[in-house]
Amino acid sequence: MNTRLATLSAVALVGLTVAFALHFAAAPTALPATAPAEVFSAGRARAHLEHIAAVPHPVGSRAHRDVREYLLRTLRESGVTPEVQVTSAINPTLGTGRTIPGSTVHNVLAHLKGVDGSKVVAIVAHYDSVPTSPGASDDGAGVAAMLETLRALRTGPPLRNDVLFIFMDAEETGLVGARAFTLQHPLAKRVSVVLNFEARGSRGPSLMFQPSPDSRWLIERLARSGAPVQASSLFDETYRRLPNETDFSIFLKAGTPGLNFGFIDGFMRYHTRLDDLTRLDPDSLQHHGEMMLALARHLGQDPLEPAPMGSAVYFNVGPFLVHHASSWAVPLALLALLACGAAIAVGLRRGALRATGLLKGVGALLATTAGSAAVIQAAWWLVRRIDGGLSALPQRDAYQGRLFIVGLLALTLATVAGFQALFLRKVRRAELAAGALIAWTVLGLVSAFVASGLSYLFTWPVVFGALGLGWRWREPGETLTLRTRLVLAASAIPGLLLWVPQVPHFYVALTLFLVAVVTAVVAPWLALLLAQTVAEPVRLGRTVAPLAFALAVVLLGVGVVRERFDVETPRPSSLAYVVDATSNEAYWLSGDYEPDAWVSQVLGGEATTRRMGDYLPLFPKDVRVAPAPMRALPAPEVRVERDETRDGLRQLALRVTSRRQATQLQIQLGPHMPLRGLSIAGHRLEPEAIARTRDRETGTALVYWDAPPEGILLEFSVPEGTRVPLRVTDLRFDLSEAPGAPGDQRPAGTIPVPFYFGVTDETLVSIAVEY
Repeated sequence: MNTRLATLSAVALVGLTVAFALHFAAAPTALPATAPAEVFSAGRARAHLEHIAAVPHPVGSRAHRDVREYLLRTLRESGVTPEVQVTSAINPTLGTGRTIPGSTVHNVLAHLKGVDGSKVVAIVAHYDSVPTSPGASDDGAGVAAMLETLRALRTGPPLRNDVLFIFMDAEETGLVGARAFTLQHPLAKRVSVVLNFEARGSRGPSLMFQPSPDSRWLIERLARSGAPVQASSLFDETYRRLPNETDFSIFLKAGTPGLNFGFIDGFMRYHTRLDDLTRLDPDSLQHHGEMMLALARHLGQDPLEPAPMGSAVYFNVGPFLVHHASSWAVPLALLALLACGAAIAVGLRRGALRATGLLKGVGALLATTAGSAAVIQAAWWLVRRIDGGLSALPQRDAYQGRLFIVGLLALTLATVAGFQALFLRKVRRAELAAGALIAWTVLGLVSAFVASGLSYLFTWPVVFGALGLGWRWREPGETLTLRTRLVLAASAIPGLLLWVPQVPHFYVALTLFLVAVVTAVVAPWLALLLAQTVAEPVRLGRTVAPLAFALAVVLLGVGVVRERFDVETPRPSSLAYVVDATSNEAYWLSGDYEPDAWVSQVLGGEATTRRMGDYLPLFPKDVRVAPAPMRALPAPEVRVERDETRDGLRQLALRVTSRRQATQLQIQLGPHMPLRGLSIAGHRLEPEAIARTRDRETGTALVYWDAPPEGILLEFSVPEGTRVPLRVTDLRFDLSEAPGAPGDQRPAGTIPVPFYFGVTDETLVSIAVEY
């Protein structure tokens, strides 16, 4: 009876802690349009999205101009005089030099003057979308939140500092709008702190996932702001190691401190037509807005004098943001080492632990982690084999992601429990827990030195786990009293509070494609948790493992059955029409791994597979190619405006124009072109960018959006006698000019491949020239 009561009590304690952690990790409930005027209302913000996210509005489109006009009209109606920064810009610092993006930029600024006015708090979101998405989440939610925040701020007295709302343009074209602002606008030098709001999905809490370097002073203000903060230095440690960038990256390069926010769940809707108003979670919009408004008010009254405090380790414990200096990470890891060492020393001295048992306990954790990752990888491979449609998703995720995630997590629990049941035949339960604590102590020490933002995830569970283990030695033998079992379960609570909110983020952020990596992170935590909370080996092998396995089979099975392509969960497919004006040939192209019936019908039976880098420099993979009827679409025009040689250098100026006023111009430079200088639309590349362009084996593509009717000017400086070969292609992101307008026949259960994930619906006209 005591054992059963202890087990039920431990399960109840764990369940309550999990529920507590998940409750405070969720986004706040959306407020209706009738909410008090001084608070943020997702209902009021949503009304703006009906205009902002009605249709896709990429840079250069009519819809893009309509959104800008709506912003200007709304700002004027709110009593603010907006400004439009109209300029051209390029961003040669993006990525590795494969492309140099540029664009005509229309940044919209709204300036709320403060009483002092010497400091400026900038709030940023971009109002352009990709061609394949209405952008309700990315980044309409941020833009709508800004309009509602501005309205709410104006209900109160002026703040101490200025608040500058920057509705950034041309983010999706390569962060070009942010670069135009930071380099060209006079207000950029006055910005003391920037708050950027983004989205990589359509739901979930708005996470503060990236602070500027040495931002402990900002983390302190974030904690004191009264905002419903969801933040972790874990996010920053992870994000800094990824190739992703947002407008915030440009401010960081300019040396402006700040914070970056975004929600990331619902990844399958990212950059697709599914990112519309009906599918945006209003709670996510509410969280965006509450963070924005609270920080605008708090930082708006702050002196904004950043002390040289260095970086911080920070994390949520329920509703509280705990933070401390990064320099504490190593001492805290050493404290965990001391606590773990003391608990193990006492256990060894009392005979409750054996040295060989400890080694086996550490080995058990390593084997459990590796074995679980292998099992989950095999399970996901099997799911993908059963449901072949998953291979057609370029995001390498799934529409039924939540079902699959919970199912795979249940299978991980079953696998961990099964491995532990096996090891418990030769290792004492206390040795299993102690071995796990030893491994976690090592992880805490390593992370404290290498990636301090992660260290808290290991350090605090070890400290409290060691205290629980120390209490356990009060009772000899394997049979424990109810109180001791509760103490052991309670020692797992800090780990639950820290890990439970993050586990869903691991799966969502890394996607199901990297589920084995996620399992390698989650399995050690589950192993420690089971060792702390489950009383007898039989509970693992005969109850926990089979029950979790049964749940996993049900959830994965339901996920497979529900993962079907229809109007609500359409299949992405790609089709492009290419006209080569030089060779007088036309092609159908598709980047699909397995073309659907619609694409296959257009391609016909003559499709081959090959690389088409001449036309698709941003898609370095094989595509399916088929001959297509030739349409006499006007090719881009390249005109020589200046060609002269002085001091051994040839100065060549070319004006490139899209005669059909296409949205995008691509100018491909050949590999190893001996460039000495290059200017694009009046912007001269720095020597580092010239070197990267010159040294690339596959050449560089200049990608310019919304070129003016007179085109853009390219100015080359090359050694005397050098020929300059170019391939110029202009793109429109639809199939209306293609023979038969196949886009009009696209089945309802399909959508264009999301932008940046492959070839989408587009019409290209290309010409090769040499001067």
